[in-house]
Amino acid sequence: MNTFFYKTWWLYYLLFFLLLGVLIYALLWQPVKRSHVQVLTKQLEDCRQAATIAATKPTLPITTVNCNAKVNSGGQGFTRTKHVLGNNSGTVILQYDTQLVPDELKLIYEDKVVAVTDGMVSGQGELKWHYDVDSGKPNYCYVEVSAPNDNTVWEYIVNCPN
Repeated sequence: MNTFFYKTWWLYYLLFFLLLGVLIYALLWQPVKRSHVQVLTKQLEDCRQAATIAATKPTLPITTVNCNAKVNSGGQGFTRTKHVLGNNSGTVILQYDTQLVPDELKLIYEDKVVAVTDGMVSGQGELKWHYDVDSGKPNYCYVEVSAPNDNTVWEYIVNCPN
């Protein structure tokens, strides 16, 4: 039996360092904080909600108006209006008043958002964008108003480029 211990002395060192590693790991290990899991769960829920909203966004008929025409509230929901800009290049200014209940406005040209409010906003403000006339490009833009809250009242005007 004495020869067994002399021949396998290296197993004791291996076992010692293995147990030492497990002990150090157990002392330094910290469980995942619940707050991280909650944050990730919230982000996942937000992502799913955004995907659901995008998938269920109604396809409403698009109203077409000329620039310098005032557009009044469509009430709660999603409104998309086409604005004919004309044949002059210049700065397009969208002046809005979302009253007390916050809404979000986006100015879209060639399927790209060229100006947007800083999230949901209430009160008066304006968005600016430079429009260049080009024979191969459209002479109109869209304004999308997202009004998810009840009792919302808003109005805006897209000024002709100058």
